Amino acid sequence: MAETTRKAGREPHWDNVRFLSGTLVVLGHAVEPLLAEADGLRWLYLVTWAMRVPVFVLVAGYFSHAGPLDARELRRLTESVLLPYLLLGLVHTVQLYWIYGEVRFFTHEPAWGLWFLLSLFVWRMLLPYLAMLRHPTALSVGCALAVGHLDGFDGSFSSARTVAFLPFFLLGWKLRHGLGERLLHGTATRCTALAVLAVAAAGCWAYREGLDSAWLAMRAPYAQTAEAPVWDWAVRAGVLGCGAAVALAFVRLVPKRRLPYLSTLGAGGLYLYLLHPPVLRALTTAGWLDWVGTWPSQLALIALVVALSAALASPPVRRVTRPLVQPRLPWLYVRADGPGRAGAPLPAPGAERPPAVRTPGPS
Repeated sequence: MAETTRKAGREPHWDNVRFLSGTLVVLGHAVEPLLAEADGLRWLYLVTWAMRVPVFVLVAGYFSHAGPLDARELRRLTESVLLPYLLLGLVHTVQLYWIYGEVRFFTHEPAWGLWFLLSLFVWRMLLPYLAMLRHPTALSVGCALAVGHLDGFDGSFSSARTVAFLPFFLLGWKLRHGLGERLLHGTATRCTALAVLAVAAAGCWAYREGLDSAWLAMRAPYAQTAEAPVWDWAVRAGVLGCGAAVALAFVRLVPKRRLPYLSTLGAGGLYLYLLHPPVLRALTTAGWLDWVGTWPSQLALIALVVALSAALASPPVRRVTRPLVQPRLPWLYVRADGPGRAGAPLPAPGAERPPAVRTPGPS
């Protein structure tokens, strides 16, 4: 198994990050209906926010490269981002019709969890141009703060989240340019990371009842989130700053060595992220959360979420669901020489590549 990982050019550290952050995404979605009733789960939801989607976005940026968008890269984006968006949207359509008798097609309004694919497509298309700027991360932060004042940026085509989470994507990309050597290694940064997580845990517990989780989603203009949107850019700035600090601390503390089972499951992080919403919807409809209330039951829920995450990221599930998550369209493209020829498998955006084929810069 270790030999397979080395041949595939995978980095165990990032596979570990993928599985842990993906599991926290599932946990966050699972406990959302219980936030008003369970103090412990509400605290857990708040304190792990930056370890969920921001980390997932950061990882996508880390494994993105700013090279030209050639035919091979455009094919990869089409097959691994746009096509899964449409196919999984149909899965949600069929499920909603089966459960509620509701016919709803997801085009401009992404289905649950699929906003990430639309945003990833835009981030990857913009990266070659953003990389030419002198301070792209600072510019992205300014755009993320300003976009909250624009009513036209909302959930349609994931426009609000695309702009708001762009700083995390660029932060991940910057980690591949030397920033990671300073932040992800060394005893000093490890101690700092522990302190950051400790402060975050204490702060979220102290303010668990006053913190509005709507600020974390960043999918709507300020006017829909608060009563005084003129100054609410400062609140979002705090969310972005704290989110970046906690996300980096989390990535720093995740073990870098290969871990039994966990690293293997991390290779299916994208499967875990994209497949869990329909599964959670089916389980919630069946009443699987009705028994959660006491502390022991909350701990049992966490254990069940970990088991569900491991199942969704497992190799057997990946093999069965690969046509949905990583479909291939060899018949659609002209045949060409080299690794991008028609029918040849292409890695999904954000997947590791062997060092021998990496282009300069993040890949």
